[in-house]
Amino acid sequence: MVRHLTILLIIFAAGSLYAQQPPDSFQVWGLRHYSGSVGLRGFYREQRRTISGITDFSTFPFLYGNIQLNTQSYLGHPNLLLLDIGGEFNPGLSRQRYTVSPDRSEVLTFARLNTRATLFSGKPVSLSGHFDLSSNYINREYVTSLRTDARLWGVNFNLANKILPFTASYSDRQWNQLETETGRTYRNRQKDIRATVSRSFTRLGDKNELSFNSYDFFQEDQNLVQVYNRFTTWQLTNMYYLDGRKNYSLRSFIIGFNQRGTTLNQDRLQILESVNLRLPKQFRFSGNFDYTLLNQQVQSLRQMRLNATLEHQLYASLRSSLFVEQFNTYHSAYQENNLRTGISFNYIKKIPTGTLNLQYSYKQHRQQISSKPGSEIRVFDEPHVLSDGEVVLLNLPYVDPASVVVKDNTGAIIYQLDFDYRLVHHNEFLEVVRIPGGQIPNNAAILVDYTAAQVGSYSFIAHRQLFTVRLVLFRQLLEMYYSLSTQDYSGIESPEFVTLNFYQRHLYGGRLNIWLLNIGIERDEYRSTIVPYEKMRYYLRLNGSFNKKWLFSVNGDITDLLLTEDNTRQFYASLFGKMVYRIKPRTSLRLDTGYRKQIGEQIDLDLVTAKLEFNTAYRNLYMRAGVEVYRRFYISENFDFKGIYFQIDRRF
Repeated sequence: MVRHLTILLIIFAAGSLYAQQPPDSFQVWGLRHYSGSVGLRGFYREQRRTISGITDFSTFPFLYGNIQLNTQSYLGHPNLLLLDIGGEFNPGLSRQRYTVSPDRSEVLTFARLNTRATLFSGKPVSLSGHFDLSSNYINREYVTSLRTDARLWGVNFNLANKILPFTASYSDRQWNQLETETGRTYRNRQKDIRATVSRSFTRLGDKNELSFNSYDFFQEDQNLVQVYNRFTTWQLTNMYYLDGRKNYSLRSFIIGFNQRGTTLNQDRLQILESVNLRLPKQFRFSGNFDYTLLNQQVQSLRQMRLNATLEHQLYASLRSSLFVEQFNTYHSAYQENNLRTGISFNYIKKIPTGTLNLQYSYKQHRQQISSKPGSEIRVFDEPHVLSDGEVVLLNLPYVDPASVVVKDNTGAIIYQLDFDYRLVHHNEFLEVVRIPGGQIPNNAAILVDYTAAQVGSYSFIAHRQLFTVRLVLFRQLLEMYYSLSTQDYSGIESPEFVTLNFYQRHLYGGRLNIWLLNIGIERDEYRSTIVPYEKMRYYLRLNGSFNKKWLFSVNGDITDLLLTEDNTRQFYASLFGKMVYRIKPRTSLRLDTGYRKQIGEQIDLDLVTAKLEFNTAYRNLYMRAGVEVYRRFYISENFDFKGIYFQIDRRF
């Protein structure tokens, strides 16, 4: 408590003695401005959780105060030394009662201190430093009470000039957390060094930039497993225009990357060169060269890619393009040669009350792979997006399920099998399925590591075609579309156990736009040698306002997915609504509701959410109060949550 009071005294003392002095004048200490708030907040929650017939009921009342203050002061003059100091203090008291554990009372506090000092602000040479502290002790829903302490500090240097602008920074962040009931600890520390120098050499607008980044990452999870990695990256970027109208341009990226640590040691060099030319007669040419050299502790790889595209625009209706690409890979476990060619057309024609859009593309892919049967390839950070109702397969067949590691898009969080996701076999491929209620949200980007077996040498020619017709009528009142895509092969030379994806996909859809309402239906028939399915989707969107006081929004979606290979069905339905009633300019009532239903193997879910909130403000007094409900029934777990809350703040 003494430490928190000291923090508050420092904040209030930061320039308050000279608050009446003229703004930005020369003086020992001057206060430019301050802001903050004083308030009272609280909530009461009841939650009942039943797992496998065992019920846990708890109540959680919580009352706490809030004090915030942010100041900006200066020493001598704002251009000499500028000080930003902010803080927050939230003392609180709670009492928790459980049916399966003893009652207990807790004093919960939250404290935060943010400071920043800027030397020579706005000048060609400036230096700034910041130091932030935060501490809190709260209850995490579903899990336990948490004690979290975080510390962040760093410096920034800026040299602005016309010859060689330069910026550099260093930051150090440390985060520690304790679960009070289990005694488990989590530790995380990150160090980041960045430097950038830039220069322009011509009057045509060229850009040249050299940057360096060194990033240290340390993490210790709940199992006391420690992970340490150091990432070092440097990048040279160049952009040149060959004429004053910028019709002809050259772009270059040279990237060097180094990683050392407990998870993986690797070195990567990547060179990307591109040219873009706007030619006469509405022609445009683009070409790219990409070279990658990768050395890892378990494998090495060298890739070269060269592609060229020629586009032509005929009036405003027809765009056509022709492309060719040569892509070769030399891996320690295999060698791959690819030649891709293709042509596409996009035709748009105005018709009475609407438009007609026709698209066609044909692509040919010649691939030849040479490898020894039984060899393995290690894949790191393969990107995917997990969405309910969508089938997401790993790129390579014959994956070892025990080698699969699923992470978030930063690579810092490792998700757990059969808790956050499931693996489903489809012939020689693996599907990653999100488990509702886990840590992976819907439509989340993930990274996947795994090991896949190579099946030997093979070659083929793949033929892909896509035809789409889209018709919009009656000033966008009605929209209909149809798409046909196919893939087949010729010239196949491969072992019997190589699976090629022959498919034919029909996609039908229509949408009706009536004033504020959009209603749509879509049927997807995917006949494939790997994961065939049939899917029906219905959706509606309603957004609008009434009398400038009512705002409303309704979103509904139904997806019926049938995996035809094993005749299994997955059903997804959701309905979300939002309504806001503006009683006065600064007084409103808001209602948010949601319902989600899922039926299928290991995905059965019933979820209901509702929240009603009242907001009002009188001069500098802000008030908020609400009630919320959360009910979830997932497989063998039932969860029922109810709560009320309020907040009163006086801002200044």
